[in-house]
Amino acid sequence: MATRWGIVGAGKISHDFLTAMALLPEGEHRVVGVAARDPIRAGEFATSHKINKVYKNYQELAADEEVEVAYIGVVAPAHKDLVLMMLGAGKGVLCEKPLGLDLQEVSQMVQLAKEKNVFFMEAVWSRTFPIYDAIQQKVSSLGKAQNLVLTFGQANNHLPEERLAKKTTGGGTVLDWGVYCIQLALHIYNGDYPERVVASGLELNENGVDVALSVALYFSGARTATFVTDLRVDLPCEAHIATTGGQVKIHAPFWCPPSLTVNGVEEDFPFLTGEKHKFFFTNSQGLAFEAAEVRNCLKRGLKESPKMPLDHTLKIAKIQEEIKSQMGIKY
Repeated sequence: MATRWGIVGAGKISHDFLTAMALLPEGEHRVVGVAARDPIRAGEFATSHKINKVYKNYQELAADEEVEVAYIGVVAPAHKDLVLMMLGAGKGVLCEKPLGLDLQEVSQMVQLAKEKNVFFMEAVWSRTFPIYDAIQQKVSSLGKAQNLVLTFGQANNHLPEERLAKKTTGGGTVLDWGVYCIQLALHIYNGDYPERVVASGLELNENGVDVALSVALYFSGARTATFVTDLRVDLPCEAHIATTGGQVKIHAPFWCPPSLTVNGVEEDFPFLTGEKHKFFFTNSQGLAFEAAEVRNCLKRGLKESPKMPLDHTLKIAKIQEEIKSQMGIKY
């Protein structure tokens, strides 16, 4: 039986998610309907992706008993209310990252999912890539990971009209890009929480969001993770893991990588191909891995993904909260 999806939001990421999901075996996934703030846009989206049902509003989607799991692909400030609505209606939820604007929001969502005993996952798609399983295996084979260094920078996102430059759309790097950096540190260090978080950066912009950030995470056993983010310029967007037995390099972009290099030997991890629409974002074919993970969890009766457990979601939010506190960022 197909996994039955309701799509919340008709923007670029929802487009990419459905385009990637269509690469999976026929009959595994079915989109029941779509809802968006703008019904005209929702209608155009439905036509493009051959979706039969367009809901008048989000509440109508939540009430549809045919929908098994909701994919939420709207801007971060709207996540909490929509997640709570869908969870409250007994729907499983896959919500784009960052899950919430602060730890309180994230905790509230996680708590309701557990109370309702329904599936809930933050859409950190990186964790579902086969290459991410390989990363852990390669690192383990080289001994103890001791130092992780990564960067995330894409030019011109600081310009006033850009989404990441505005607080009203959940801007700044600490939430949108920080989640990718932090999740990789947790992934490499087996979910351990850092003993100390040290953050610094440029002054906040006129909207009160961070433009460039440097963060050091110090873990027990003399293990470190350092990341730099920047809205203004392009950075390598690679990750380098130093272990007692050598180095693992995750090629750019490290959050959706096509390959890695272990002690100088490169290994490729191909994506699915044959998409019927153009993607808006880099390597969005990988979103198919995320859709497949949700289906696998639902078939097994799981309420959270072993690849991206809710414990990690809470730890990411807690680390982000500490960074925001040190930087004076408030949402």
